[in-house]
Amino acid sequence: MTSEPLRFYHQDFWQFSLSHYAQAGVQSACLCLQNSYQGNVNLALLLHWLDCQHQSLTDSSQHQLITCLGASDNLLQQYRTMRDQLKPLLDEAGYKQLLAFELKLEKGQQQALIAQLNLCLLQQTPHHGSTDNLKRYCEQLGASQLLPQLTATN
Repeated sequence: MTSEPLRFYHQDFWQFSLSHYAQAGVQSACLCLQNSYQGNVNLALLLHWLDCQHQSLTDSSQHQLITCLGASDNLLQQYRTMRDQLKPLLDEAGYKQLLAFELKLEKGQQQALIAQLNLCLLQQTPHHGSTDNLKRYCEQLGASQLLPQLTATN
């Protein structure tokens, strides 16, 4: 008898992300990871979410998650550049509309990450226990010093 593969849901991840991002120091660490280390905030949040659930990913699965970000990451970067360029031309309400649309793009990227994560988990044996998903990602980016702020353990 085989057990059902573990499955994650994008709405659960979205709620975790909103809650965690609101914790002291997390937003600034995420923006630093994004702007100074070219890291992906949604991937960092996903890896921390998995760490909190004691779900370890293989290096191959992490690589597949990074690869799946390609198109959406490019779109988000272009959108952020455009938003920054338009900021001086917009009133506060107009700028908030741009931010709200960017949040929708972020949510779409999270949905793509969860879909890829569920595919990855079908291909790997679930591992429970000590996890260091976010730590490994930060090390790859050379951003290990951000780990305490990203996990809100500082």
